[in-house]
Amino acid sequence: MALELIPIGTILAVLTNQVIKTAHAAKDVFERESFKVLSKHLFDIELVLKELQLQELNDSQAARLALESLETDVKRANNLVEKYKNRARFYLLVKCRHIVKEVQDVTRDIGKSLAALSLANTEVLSGISDQVNRLQNEMQRVEFEASQSQLQVFDKLNQGLKDQKLNQDFANDMLAEIAMAVGVPLEPSEISKELADFRKEKEEAASRKERAEVFFLEQIIELLSRADAARDYDEVKKQYKQRVQAIERYDTSEEYIQPLKPFICCIKGTVMVEPVSLCTGTTCERAAIIDWFDSGKGTDPETHEVLEDTSWRSNLPLRQSIEEWRELNYCLKIRSSKAKLLSGVETSMLDALSQMQDLMRENSINKDWIMIEGLTDIIISILGNSHNRDVKRKILITLKDIVEGHARNKEKVVESQGWDHTVPCLGRDSSISKAAIELLYELLQDRSGWNLSVCRKLSQQCSTILFLVYTLLKGTVRESAEIAEKILMKLFDIDEENISCAAKSGWYKPLIDRIVHGPEASRVSMVRTLVNMELVDSNLKLLGEEGVIPPLLEMASGNIEAKQLSLSALAELSSCNTNKELVAASGGVHLVF
Repeated sequence: MALELIPIGTILAVLTNQVIKTAHAAKDVFERESFKVLSKHLFDIELVLKELQLQELNDSQAARLALESLETDVKRANNLVEKYKNRARFYLLVKCRHIVKEVQDVTRDIGKSLAALSLANTEVLSGISDQVNRLQNEMQRVEFEASQSQLQVFDKLNQGLKDQKLNQDFANDMLAEIAMAVGVPLEPSEISKELADFRKEKEEAASRKERAEVFFLEQIIELLSRADAARDYDEVKKQYKQRVQAIERYDTSEEYIQPLKPFICCIKGTVMVEPVSLCTGTTCERAAIIDWFDSGKGTDPETHEVLEDTSWRSNLPLRQSIEEWRELNYCLKIRSSKAKLLSGVETSMLDALSQMQDLMRENSINKDWIMIEGLTDIIISILGNSHNRDVKRKILITLKDIVEGHARNKEKVVESQGWDHTVPCLGRDSSISKAAIELLYELLQDRSGWNLSVCRKLSQQCSTILFLVYTLLKGTVRESAEIAEKILMKLFDIDEENISCAAKSGWYKPLIDRIVHGPEASRVSMVRTLVNMELVDSNLKLLGEEGVIPPLLEMASGNIEAKQLSLSALAELSSCNTNKELVAASGGVHLVF
């Protein structure tokens, strides 16, 4: 029915109901401040429309056109609300900029339509003209911005994808930050639900043939699926056992199952990762067929017949079959690696360790499967018993690969006291020491930085401080010394007794710093350590050169305990002639001599 045949009062009543409905719905869109502002403005417009209903509305062409325009814009706003109110929370985050821009545009358009309606009914709205003018001006000039925290998370994610940062550590960080930004607990069950919803968003984009969107969402899903929290550990174990059962029919000497012919891309000649099917049934790697068509070719790459329809669709059953084939090969290699490690033959063990590293590089699920199969415990045991330099170094590197960015594996290595064999490696040659210190540092980290619980456990190891000080002072690799110092400084923060242990191991600087700058109780404790140490002339001279004498002279004027300890320390230090001169230069002759 033509708009001019409908009574203007009816149009106004319908529009008012639509505004109220949209305003209420907009309040419920998940954590979107822009929708809440839109809702508030719509409720304000409701008051204007009700005022028009109470007065005799000017039934002019201009008024009808203004109402029609306002109705169209409100419908657009309602469509936006319906579009985003039940979307996956991860999807809302990655689309935050786009969503905010859409809401801003429709809010401004509603403001323009309200201004036109106001002009067409100046006399009727005279009583609330200031309110209407303020509202339409505010709406036309509105500027929405996405949450800064969400923008930062998205920008970090986007940059990481551009830089092809697909490692598990980055995946863990991004999943943790995204979950926090949208209010989802970082628990496997919750994350699985969110990722399932996110995958539905990708499937819907595919049905709309939005290729760029599909590709972008696939990248995000692939990255986040690598994270620890995205995997239910019981399901991981169940999947591994199923694959292990499937390879039992293969001879123990086999390490590779040849791919089936349908797995091979007819364009590239390699096993496909993302198989897609053409209308003819020919299957190709997605990237390969896109390049094929982009280069101007309009034929089927296998049959060479001209294609009238160049569309394609993902072949999920084939993709799953290829993934299963790959996983079976992973299991064969894990089984082979285990046999080589248990053989006791050093060349075989080195081969197994290389194989394990390759597996983890190829797919991070192998970090879990290697742990489940018990290979980690085996190589930790070999680390403690082997005297082969190359085997030790490669085990340390492999262990770092196993635990890097993987909270569960770190926990298991720590629980198995893996560092009982790692810490002594700090005293070996530079290549082994470097691998050991890097592994140790990785074990002490979690997503937020230092894992204080693990640091405390390491601090309880009697030999830890000794070996770390050795790496710092005697090591020939600068990077290893820097890492050792970082670890030591954190252990000092956790337990002051570690400073005393470091001094007894030959590193005096932290002890001197604490005597110079520490609180009274700490200074007394450090001086007591100094008094109880057996020091040769070279150590005494070093302590003097490092500046320990002035603060000791200062403490000599303190309480009885501080005075006694500082004088005892000064007396011992003064047995070195160089220090006698330093004491004299500091004005302490009357106290010591």
